[in-house]
Order: sequence, then C-alpha cells, then structure tokens
Amino acid sequence: MKETQVAIIGAGLAGLSVAKKLISKNINVLLIEKSNCIGGKQKTSLINGYQCDHGFQILLSAYPEVAQQLDLKQLKPLRFNAGAKLWDNHSFKTLGDPISSPWLLPYLMYHPIVSWKDLLKLFKLKCYLSGMQSADIFALPNQTTYNAINDLKFSEACENLFIKPFFKGVFLDERLETSSRLFLFYWKCFLEGHALIPQEGIAAIPKQLSETLNPEQILLNNTVETIDQNIITTNQGERIKADIICCASDYQGASKLFNLPQKHFHHVKTFYFEAREPLFKSKYLYLDGTSSPINNFHNVSAINPQAAPKGKTLLSVTTLPSKSNTEAYEKNIIAALKKYNINVPLKPITHFDIKHALPHQEISYGVLNTQFNTKNIFFCGDWTIQGSIQGALYSGRTTAEQIIKTLGITAS
Repeated sequence: MKETQVAIIGAGLAGLSVAKKLISKNINVLLIEKSNCIGGKQKTSLINGYQCDHGFQILLSAYPEVAQQLDLKQLKPLRFNAGAKLWDNHSFKTLGDPISSPWLLPYLMYHPIVSWKDLLKLFKLKCYLSGMQSADIFALPNQTTYNAINDLKFSEACENLFIKPFFKGVFLDERLETSSRLFLFYWKCFLEGHALIPQEGIAAIPKQLSETLNPEQILLNNTVETIDQNIITTNQGERIKADIICCASDYQGASKLFNLPQKHFHHVKTFYFEAREPLFKSKYLYLDGTSSPINNFHNVSAINPQAAPKGKTLLSVTTLPSKSNTEAYEKNIIAALKKYNINVPLKPITHFDIKHALPHQEISYGVLNTQFNTKNIFFCGDWTIQGSIQGALYSGRTTAEQIIKTLGITAS
C-alpha cells in the first residue's frame, strides 16, 4: 500500500495546480490519473504534422491566475488579433478597437458593420470595466447574458453579428443563459489582455505546471474505484492511504465517486482541416451569427506557423450542436464553409466531439463552491467556480491553501 499526505484524483489543470502549491510547502502528494497522460481537457494531438488542440481553447493573458501560476514567456504565446471578422451574409467585415489600433479608423468609417453609436458604447463599457475589480463584477446583480446584452442596447447588427455569437462561442451556450457576471468578467479579460495560443499547443500549460513533479508522484492509467474512509483503491489494484483526499477530477468522475447531483454541461464539436493551397493569413477570429451551424473558425497556422507542415494551412472550425445538429451538415461541413468564399480544397484531419465541454453556469459568485467538502475530502476543478482555465487554476490554488491550513502549515 502506498502512503501519502495528500492524494489528488485527476491530473488536469486543477489537480496539477493543487500539487504545485502543496509541493512548494514540502507536502507529499500523489496524483491519480485515469488516462495515459496529464492535462485533463487541455490536450494537444500531433496528427500528420498538424498540431490540434482538443477543442478550440485560448489562454487570456489577463486572467488573474496566469500571473500567479504560469510563466507566460516560457509558453511562447502567440496572439490573435484584437477584434473579430464578422459575417454579414455576404462577406466578412473587420471589427477592431480604434483606440488601440488607430489604423483601423479609415476602414471602420468606410466599411461600417456596426454604428458609431455602437463603438461609443463599446468604449464606455471598456472604461466602466477597467475601473472594476473582479470582486466588484461578481457582486453585481445576476441575470442571463442574453438579458444583459439586451440591456446594453447595442444595435441589432452589433448584437447579432458580434456580441452574441462571440459569447455563444465563449460559453458554448446557444441561448446565452450563462451568468451576466461571467459575461462582464470575461469581457474585461479580453479588453485588458490578449487572446493567446501557446506555441506548443494548449497542452503546454499542464506540462509547465507539472515541472515540479517527479514520476513517482503520478499514477497514470489508474481509475479510482472506491474510497473507504482514507483508503483509495484503483482499477489497477493500487491501494493508497492518504491523510487528505482532493478530488480534482471532472464533474462526471466526481459525481460517480461521491454521488453528487446531476449537472448540465454544454456540448461542442471542433473540426480541423488541411488546405494545401494558400488561404487567408488573417490572425482574427471569424464569427458567424447567422443560422449557420458554424459559430467560429480561424487559421491556426497563420497565428502559429509551427502548427502545420511548411506550405500548408490548418483551419479550425467550432460548431455548437445545440445550434444545429443535422446529420447532413456533419457529413458536408466543407460545403458549409464554401459560403464564406473559402473555395480551396479542404481535407479533413480530425475532429473532437466534446459532450461535457463546459458546465452550464446560470449563476456565478466568483468564489469556490465548497459545499461538498468534508473534514478530509476537498473538491476542486473548473466546475466548482467557472468553466475556464482561470477557474481550474483558481480552484486548484485555493483548495491547496485550504488543505495547507487543515494540515496546520503556514500558507505563505
């Protein structure tokens, strides 16, 4: 039987964050991971020379936990352009920030897709959010994101072509029932930082967090089957005795182990395509707020040339099955792309069907949900606060601090 001070179930971002913090206090840990690698949702696959993240994922440099837990420079981050390309049923129009990118002013004047009133309202909202701390945002009255957008009274074009499709993609929530507090929190993060992709893919984040671990502190390919007081038994016959158990698994795993109530999650499908001929080299995110089942797409290799073999293009397409889940579309997604005037031959590389991508978040308090914690069992993961990299990292660090306090160690 193995013995440890803290057994951590799950080696995703939350579990790795817990481990990193505890190790810094010389606390013995053992991570138990059901798959054959660390990372949880943050995985990257190399397929025929193409670097494909499991789902469209970005890292926001303005996330508070990024500065606390990550070495951003070491990740070699690559930026999206600020703003987006918006589909108006005929072509894509650029929407950018004329304050930070004044060279866009002539374009915005002569190719207006949103009104000057919209731009002024966007600027006022930016000023409003810049004066708020995260705690201020999460203290605001809660409503749906849909209602919050309507209350801001942007033009129909600004709402339907930009704000709504953008945040539907952020929350994977076609009806925008997600908490307005999260809507404003993420908007603030987008405005105050950059949307980034690590050069080695999203899996570079858990890889960096794991650098303080040695191989003896991680059990891969072990699924926890039973927990009897402080004894854990896995499907591989491993038995672990722990003073503290930290469940950092996804909600489905936690629910099965501890009989937690059912929780609704949002579903997303991400498709990757190869283009052998030159394709647009824009670093913008392309949004479609019309009835198309495609929510957004982008040229991965324009942002990260390392993501595709030389001379080829990697295209990432994100769809929300709740928007349209017809069998005909899934079989003919390339034809759906042609309406965007992408007429070069596209070859499917792979796709990821993620049924439990993000928790449904109709209300958010900005603090960790500890209702399931007991004297020696602690829970963390993005589902305990907010479905994001920020949420996973925050929950891991905060839970580690609770464990440190329980063990009677100074948490400096």
